[in-house]
Amino acid sequence: MVYGRSIAVGFCLMTVVLLLAAVIFYLSLGPCPAASFACDNGTLCVPRRQMCDSRNDCADSSDENPVECGLLYGSKEIADKIVRNAIEKKQQRLISAVSNASGADSTTSMVPRNQSLTLNMTCDIVTYPKACQCGQGTILYCGRYAKLRRFPRLSSEVTNLIIIRNNLTLRDNIFANFTRLQKLTLKYNNISRVPLGSFSGLFHLERLELSHNNVSHLPHGVFLGLHSLQWLFLVNNHLHHLPVEQLRFFRRLEWLVLSRNRLTLRNVQLPKIPTLYEVYLDFNRIEYIGEETFSQLDNLHLLDLQHNLITHIHGRAFANLTNMRDIRLVGNPIKELSGETFLHNTRLEALSLALMPIHISSSLMEPLNISFLNLTGIRYDHIDFEAINSMRNLTYIIYDRFFYCSMTPRVRMCKPSTDGVSSFQDLLSKPVLRYSAWVMATLTIAGNVLVLWGRFIYRDENVAVTMVIRNLALADMLMGFYLVTIGVQDYRYRNEYYKVVLDWITSWQCTLIGTLAVSSSEVSMLILAFMSLERFLLIADPFRGHRSIGNRVMWLALICIWITGVGLAVAPVLLWRTSTLPYYGSYSGTCFPLHIHEAFPMGWLYSAFVFLGVNLLLLVMIAMLYTALLISIWRTRSATPLTLLDCEFAVRFFFIVLTDFLCWVPIIVMKIWVFFNYNISDDIYAWLVVFVLPLNSAVNPLLYTFTTPKYRNQIFLRGWKKITSRKRAEAGNGNVATTTTGTATGSSQHPDDFTIFAKAAMRCH
Repeated sequence: MVYGRSIAVGFCLMTVVLLLAAVIFYLSLGPCPAASFACDNGTLCVPRRQMCDSRNDCADSSDENPVECGLLYGSKEIADKIVRNAIEKKQQRLISAVSNASGADSTTSMVPRNQSLTLNMTCDIVTYPKACQCGQGTILYCGRYAKLRRFPRLSSEVTNLIIIRNNLTLRDNIFANFTRLQKLTLKYNNISRVPLGSFSGLFHLERLELSHNNVSHLPHGVFLGLHSLQWLFLVNNHLHHLPVEQLRFFRRLEWLVLSRNRLTLRNVQLPKIPTLYEVYLDFNRIEYIGEETFSQLDNLHLLDLQHNLITHIHGRAFANLTNMRDIRLVGNPIKELSGETFLHNTRLEALSLALMPIHISSSLMEPLNISFLNLTGIRYDHIDFEAINSMRNLTYIIYDRFFYCSMTPRVRMCKPSTDGVSSFQDLLSKPVLRYSAWVMATLTIAGNVLVLWGRFIYRDENVAVTMVIRNLALADMLMGFYLVTIGVQDYRYRNEYYKVVLDWITSWQCTLIGTLAVSSSEVSMLILAFMSLERFLLIADPFRGHRSIGNRVMWLALICIWITGVGLAVAPVLLWRTSTLPYYGSYSGTCFPLHIHEAFPMGWLYSAFVFLGVNLLLLVMIAMLYTALLISIWRTRSATPLTLLDCEFAVRFFFIVLTDFLCWVPIIVMKIWVFFNYNISDDIYAWLVVFVLPLNSAVNPLLYTFTTPKYRNQIFLRGWKKITSRKRAEAGNGNVATTTTGTATGSSQHPDDFTIFAKAAMRCH
C-alpha cells in the first residue's frame, strides 16, 4: 500500500504525543502538586490560590483555616478554648461510636483497651431520654435521632447540654433547676421565641449558643442573671434589634457572635465590657459606623464587620480601640477610607479590605503598622504597590492573583504563592515543567531545522509549496526559541525568582519572547488555513479557474500572513504601552497572554479576540475545508479509478488537522469556561503553557515532512549517505553512488501532493 508507511508514521507520532502528554500531566500532579495542598485526610488536592478566598473548597474547611490564613488575632484565652472545644468534639464522636455498638459485651470488651474510655463512658445523670447520649459524667447530647418535640425531663446533674436538630419551644424558667449547667447549645431547633426568664437560675453558665434558629426578638431582661457568661452565640437568626442594655450585665463576656442576622446598629452604643475580646457582626445590615458605636470596648481585639452595607465609617470610630488586633471590612461598599481611621490603633496587626471598591492609597497605608493585609478582589489599578512596599512590618498579604505578589517582593509571605507555572523560588516551579520545556524546545528546533534542511537540499518540482513549508517551519521554530528562553531564564533565576520577578515581567525581553510566541502561533495557524483553502480550491474543483499559485503570488500571500501574524502580536504592546504593567508578563512569568485565570483582566478583550475569534475561526475553517476535501476525493474515487496517492495525502492532512485540534481546542475551551466562572486549576494552566501550546510547532514538521515518502527518503537516505560517502569511498566501496542515485531517482517518481491532486482531478473530469 503506497500510503501505508504514512499511516504508520502518523499513528506512531500521535500515540507518542498522547502518551507523553498524559505522562507529563500525571507527573505534574503527583500525590499533591507543589502548587496545591492536601485536605480531607489527603483525599483532595486544592490549588493554593483557592486558599483564604472565603469559600470552602475542602469539606473540612482547612483551606479557610483562620490560623493558616492569618486571620486569628484574638486573645490567647479564646484560642486555647477553641483548641479545647475541638478536643471535646473528638471525644463526643468517640462516645457516639461506642454508644452505637451493639450489646453490653462488646462495649465491655472495648473498655479495657483504653482506660480513659472508661472514664469517658461514665454517666452521672440520673434522668434523661434514652434517645440521648450521656458521657464524661455530666455531658448530655441529643441529636436529630432523639426527635424531641418538647424539652425533655432531665435531672439537675447536667453541666453540658447539647440539643441539635430537634424542634423545641422554650418556656419561662425552663432551666431553673439546672444550677450546675455551664454550657448550653441549642442549634437548629426551630426556636422562634425566647420568653423572659428562660435562662434564669443559670448562674454558672459560661457558654450559650442559640445559633441557626428563628429568633427575631430578645425581650428586655432575658439574659438577666448570666453573670458567668463568656461566650454568646446568636448566629443565623432574624434579629433586627440588639438589646445592648442587657450586655452590660455580662461582666465576663469574651466572645460575642451575632453573624448572619438583620442588625443595623442605628443609634446604638455597645456598653463597656472590660473582658470582651472578639465581636462578630458579619453578614448583617449595618450601613454606618458612628463615633460612639464601639468607643467603650477599649479591650476589643477583633471586630468582624464583613459583608454588611457599610458605606461610611466615622474618622474616630476606632479611636478608643487601642488594643485592637484585627479589623475585617470585607465585602462592604466603602469607596473611601482615610488612614486617620486607624491612626490610634497602634496594636493593629491585621486588616481585611477585600472585595471593596476602595483605593489602596499611600494616605491609607502610611499610618498602619500591620503585619497582615487582605486585598482579595481589589482591582489592580486601585492598589498603590509602592505604598505597600514601604510598610516595613507587613509580612503576610493576600491578593486576588499571583502576579500581584510580584509587585510587592519585599513582603515575605504572599498568597496565592503560585500561578501553577511559577513560584516565589522558580520561574518553572516543578521539575517536570522544566524537563518538558527543554524537551519540547529541542523537538521543535531540531524538527524544523531538519525540515528546512530537507527542503533546501532537494529541489522540489513545486516551488510554491516548498516556500510555504519553509515559512511554516520558520514560524514553528520561533516557538522553540521561546521555550529555550524560558528555560534559560528559569535556570538563571533558580531559587531567587522572587528577587527579580518584577524586573523580569516588565523587561523588554519578556515582551519580546511573548511577541515571538504569539507571532509563531498565529503565523502557523494562518499558513495552515491558507494551505487548506488553496489546496481545496485546486484539488476539489480545478476546472473553475483555480490553478496552481505562482511564485510571485505565493510570496505576496506569505508576506501578508507574516504581517498579519506579527501585527496581532505587536498590537497589544502598543495599545497598553502606557499601563503600569506591560501586556506580556502581567499575568505570568512565561510572558504568554492566555488569560485563563481570570475572566476579565487587563487586555481580556484582545486575548479573547485572538484566541476565541481569530484562532477559533481558522480552526473551524480548516476542519470544514478538510471535510469538504475528503468528500470531494471520495466522490472522485467513486467515479474514476485514481491512484492511491490521494489517500496518502488525505491521511497525512488528517493528522495535521488532528494536531491543530489537540493544541488549540483545550486552550479555547478553557478560555470559554473562564467566562462562565469555572475555576481553571494551576496544574491545567501549567500543562497548557508548557506542553500543549508548543505541541503544534513540535509535531508539524514531523507530519509535513517525515510522513512524505520522498522527503523521508531524502533525509534519511540521501542526506546520510552523502555525509558518509567519502569514508565509504576510501574503504573501496563503490556502491554508494549507485545507491544514492537510485534513491534520488526513486524519490523523483513521487511528485508533490500539490501536483498529484491537480493531475488526479484533471483525470476525474
